Amino acid sequence: MNQDMGNKSSGSVQRVKEFLEKERLGFIVKILAPESTRTSILAAEAIGCSVAEIAKSIAFVKTHKFEPIIVILSGDKFVNIEKLAVSLGLESADLLRKMTADEVKLLTGYPIGGLPPFPHDERCLILVDKSICRFARVWAAAGSPNSVMQIPSDFLINDLGYRVVEVSE
Repeated sequence: MNQDMGNKSSGSVQRVKEFLEKERLGFIVKILAPESTRTSILAAEAIGCSVAEIAKSIAFVKTHKFEPIIVILSGDKFVNIEKLAVSLGLESADLLRKMTADEVKLLTGYPIGGLPPFPHDERCLILVDKSICRFARVWAAAGSPNSVMQIPSDFLINDLGYRVVEVSE
């Protein structure tokens, strides 16, 4: 049983930190207690950057297969579900829906508001919206609603191999 069961967020942050250490990445996880970074606006206020520089992760699920999809996009944008369906080769946006908070935790291991762009297991399809590419560096959640890390936007594409899509509006 996980020792962090009393504080589920700390286990999620630790998972991110362990990935960073294992991959020898120099990204620093910052805990902004007691400020919440659950939303792009709150994160930008706590960090002192623009909302657009926040890399938010929005979780969807294919309703007919229950496959998780995470879209990473700029904090000033929203996912157009019709565009997302097209980018996935689906016949209809009715085959997609946003995950509930419980589903996000179950399928990714992270709480909403703390869903990082990595690490994820292979069952999660991770997509990067082109809106992120406007910035050399972005701030992303690091496993909890009050933890963040600054990362190069091209790291998501060039190093992690996430596919770039245009699904925002």
